[in-house]
Amino acid sequence: MAQKLTPREKNLLLGCVGVLVFMVFAVFVNDFLQRRSTALQKIATLQAQKNENATWMADREFWEKRRNWLVEKMPTTESLGRAQGQLLEDLQNQALEYGITAEQPTLPPLAAPNENFREVTVSMRLRGDQITVLRWLSTMQSPEKFQAIRLLDIEIDTRSREVTPQVVCNLTVARWFKPETGL
Repeated sequence: MAQKLTPREKNLLLGCVGVLVFMVFAVFVNDFLQRRSTALQKIATLQAQKNENATWMADREFWEKRRNWLVEKMPTTESLGRAQGQLLEDLQNQALEYGITAEQPTLPPLAAPNENFREVTVSMRLRGDQITVLRWLSTMQSPEKFQAIRLLDIEIDTRSREVTPQVVCNLTVARWFKPETGL
């Protein structure tokens, strides 16, 4: 037969059961707080995404105009290799017109296909009068030409014996064309 518990043993048993109940409660509260924190983070992320999407939707008309302009104005090409050669020839002819010496022309490998545009690039080293080179460079980049300067490194030519400042310029120019599938 089991003995009757003494009041001290009853108090210890109640204390143990109380601690167990408290620990179970603490585990559930901790789990709840973690889930709540995760849910609040997700809500904040979704609200930020919603605000960003609302901004894009507000600017939709603006971007549609730009897209339509690109569809209408962006040039096409049958062959990127031919277009790259044409870009090189155009740059060399323009440099010659300005009296700039174009050296070491290189045709970098064609860029990987992109869903929005196809790109050709040409790199070259230029030597000439500083003002003339800068004037020419200012005419190269234009949205209408779909042409941009990708790399520009200008240094004063310290070895030159000319009266006017001379520069050496490493230049990479890119030209964009419509993708094969259209915009």
